[in-house]
Amino acid sequence: MNTVSKIFVVVFVMLCCADSYAQMSKHEESAFLDNVIKHDLPNSSNAEIDYSILDQQVNLKDIVTKNLLDSIKQIDKDIYNNEIYYDRLNAQLDYEKNIYSDLIVKAHRLRSMMYENFDIFSFDNLYTTYRQFLYVKWLTDYRKKKILRINNLKRDIVRVVVDLEHQKNEHEKKSEELGVQEDLKKQYKSRRSALLKNLTNDDVVNNEIRRDNLDSIKITRNSDNQSDSSTLFQLQEGYLMWPVHKAVIINYFGEKQHPVFADVKIKNDGLDFCVPSSSEVKCVYHGVVAKITLLPRNKYVVIVRHGSYFTVYNGLDHIKVATGDEVERGGVIGTFETDNQHANFNFQIWKGTQCLDPYKWLIKYSKK
Repeated sequence: MNTVSKIFVVVFVMLCCADSYAQMSKHEESAFLDNVIKHDLPNSSNAEIDYSILDQQVNLKDIVTKNLLDSIKQIDKDIYNNEIYYDRLNAQLDYEKNIYSDLIVKAHRLRSMMYENFDIFSFDNLYTTYRQFLYVKWLTDYRKKKILRINNLKRDIVRVVVDLEHQKNEHEKKSEELGVQEDLKKQYKSRRSALLKNLTNDDVVNNEIRRDNLDSIKITRNSDNQSDSSTLFQLQEGYLMWPVHKAVIINYFGEKQHPVFADVKIKNDGLDFCVPSSSEVKCVYHGVVAKITLLPRNKYVVIVRHGSYFTVYNGLDHIKVATGDEVERGGVIGTFETDNQHANFNFQIWKGTQCLDPYKWLIKYSKK
């Protein structure tokens, strides 16, 4: 298969496939971190990670509460519109009932007149009666239409009443959930503030040691001709599957100010995730395992080559691949082993020795 054909296949797959290994909704991410904070924090071994989880959760709660407020406002609008619609339907129903009553009265009077004035020997009376008969028939047909209209209005009124009841129940549930989420946000803000006082220079040093160990194993670009693999990988920007299902980002790519020490900047060459403890780490795209390294604290780093690009999977407890193995997209690279509800995982993308922002490469929200 030539390069053009490969590119066509890749683009077709990206357009047609809805990947479940994508970013969760903010509400799902927040619910997962609620469970992590409830069961796993504080983590005495890494206060900085605890702070990152709490900080990310406070940000998520801001989004969740805003979405709930927007949802409640929309429900209020729907209730208001449905109540107006309900009143209008009832007014129309009363109007149609009045017309229907008038039709019955008219039809009854015409029938009486027809019987009273009917004279079989009078042509004029016969003709008038015939015309009256046709008019009564028209009134009968028109009355049937009015009956149908009245029944339809009654059905619409019942439907609106059901919708209103559902919307009011939904409004009550959303309001209760909003109260819960706001209370949790206050708790997390308080815990985050308290944790700030406990962050020390040791946490900064531990963080830098972790990153220095990863920097020391970077691979220089191979001189072999791998242009096809590189070209295909370039097309994946914005479409790569997430390495771990139901992963929540707690630290983003780039440099940021340390929350306590003004003269310290924290640099992240990738994305830090909080993931379920039973998770499998999967390869985001077809490649070859270039290197496996065991870091301090018995954590593995697996580096997979995709032409001149590399994806880095850092923080695994067990690995399922060996150096030189070909790994397909979605192939299992390793797993985590922890007694906690979550594990911490770092993911990076390199182009040669240049670190790229992985978030720009990962597919966002799942279509499923």
